[in-house]
Amino acid sequence: MLVDQLQTNPQIPVRAVKHQLESNLEVKIHPQKAFRALQKAKKTLKGDYKDQYGDLRDYVIELRRSNPGSTVKIEVEDCHDPSSSTRVFKRIYICLGACNRGFRAIGRDLLGVDGAFMKEPASGFLLTDVGLDCNNGIYPLAYAIVESECLSSWTWFLELVASDLELNEMSNFTFISDRQKGLISAVAKVFPVAEHRFCLRHIHENMKKNWRGACATATTVPQFERAMAAFKDFSEPAYVYLTKIPPAQWTRSHFSG
Repeated sequence: MLVDQLQTNPQIPVRAVKHQLESNLEVKIHPQKAFRALQKAKKTLKGDYKDQYGDLRDYVIELRRSNPGSTVKIEVEDCHDPSSSTRVFKRIYICLGACNRGFRAIGRDLLGVDGAFMKEPASGFLLTDVGLDCNNGIYPLAYAIVESECLSSWTWFLELVASDLELNEMSNFTFISDRQKGLISAVAKVFPVAEHRFCLRHIHENMKKNWRGACATATTVPQFERAMAAFKDFSEPAYVYLTKIPPAQWTRSHFSG
C-alpha cells in the first residue's frame, strides 16, 4: 500500500502515513513507527542504498564499456585487516570519454571547479569540473564523490583531471572557484603557474553575510539616514547612484505601509 503511494507521491509526509495507517488498521500508531514503515516502503521500492555500493565495480565496468575512453577511479579506505574480503568506499572519480574529447576540441583553457554537500542517506561531497562551450554554456568535464572538501580530496581530484587532459604542473590554465581553503591550496599545489580566479557570485554572497543592505532594511527615516551616511563613507559613487532612486521605491523606511 505504502509502496504504491510512494510511486505517485515520493514526498509523502510521515504524518500522512500515520493518519492513513490509523484509519486502515483502526489503532493508534506512534509517529516513530509510522516513520519506520515509510522507510521500509522506500527500501522496498528503491532498494537498500548500502547494498548498492557492492555494485560499484560493475557500474565502473559498464561505464567503460558503453563510454570508450572514460576514466573511472575508485578509492577505498585503508584496511586494517588485509585478510578481509570487503572494503569501505571512500571516493569515486568519473570523466566520460566523450566529455573529455569534446572539451579538448573546444580548446578553451578555462575550468570552473566547485563542491556541494550531499544530504543523507549517502552523505559526502560532490566535486565538479566544468568548462565553457562555444556558446558560453556550461560544459561538464568530470565529477567525483568524496568524503569531504579538503586538501587531500581536492588534490586527488585535480591530479586526475590533469592526467585526463594531459596537463603538467606548468600548464597555464585558468581556474575559477570559490575561496574554499582546501581548493585554493590544491590548485596551487597541482597547477602552480595557473591563474586562479574567484567567483564573483560567491564573493557577493559572503559579503551579504556582513553587509546586509542596512539602507534598504532600515525601518525609520533617521536609521535610513545614518545607514546612507555610513554607505557614503564606504563608496561615494555607489551612494550617489542610490540617491538618484526615490527612497519610497526601495527602502522600508519610506514605504507607505
